Amino acid sequence: MPPTTRSRPRPQFRSATVVEVQDLSPRVRRIRFNGEELQGIEWTAGQKIKLKGGDFFRSYTPSAVDSKEGWMDIIVFLHGNGPASQWAARAAVGERLELTGPSKSVDGPDGVPQWALFLGDESTIGLAYALIQALPDGVEVLGAIELDSVDAGALEALGLKLNHAVRGDEHGDALLTWLEQTSLPTGEGMIWVSGEAISARALKQALMDRGPEQIQFKMKAYWSRKGH
Repeated sequence: MPPTTRSRPRPQFRSATVVEVQDLSPRVRRIRFNGEELQGIEWTAGQKIKLKGGDFFRSYTPSAVDSKEGWMDIIVFLHGNGPASQWAARAAVGERLELTGPSKSVDGPDGVPQWALFLGDESTIGLAYALIQALPDGVEVLGAIELDSVDAGALEALGLKLNHAVRGDEHGDALLTWLEQTSLPTGEGMIWVSGEAISARALKQALMDRGPEQIQFKMKAYWSRKGH
């Protein structure tokens, strides 16, 4: 009897419309979608969606979702000449899109830590916002986002209370320097490291070398300088 092949279920597409575009800095943009098919959507901080529009189909991590009102925000770093980046640069109110998900990507907070640390780059601003907003009141939050100086205002515009680490010659060095100069709190902590793969591994090693106790550690590489 020939073996049977199991096909993956076809993804469910939801229709949405761009209803708001906000430039947080010259190269960082917040885009909001709205649609009846987003009402009642189940989402937890750290999950991703796949957005389809024109000639691109790309994953994004929503920074905020209101399933009652039926809207969703993504934070986009405008870089390169790829189809998704070109779309984000010209996205306009009224544009129709489709999306699938949400699906698992980065785990959100487990329990109630005493403190939480987030380290990442431009590609992780939306993730950082979502995870920090999901933390219970009273959790001490610290961390830094590495950005070029031209985009320094993005964090303040979004109301994201993390430090801006100005990028130097090498990607990730500013975050390593910030970490070396920062004392970690005591007690039960949660650490998220995300962004470029090589930088994320270096940051993880630097954190492990300090031997913090009672921590939950979560790492997610979004891209690599080596092109993988």
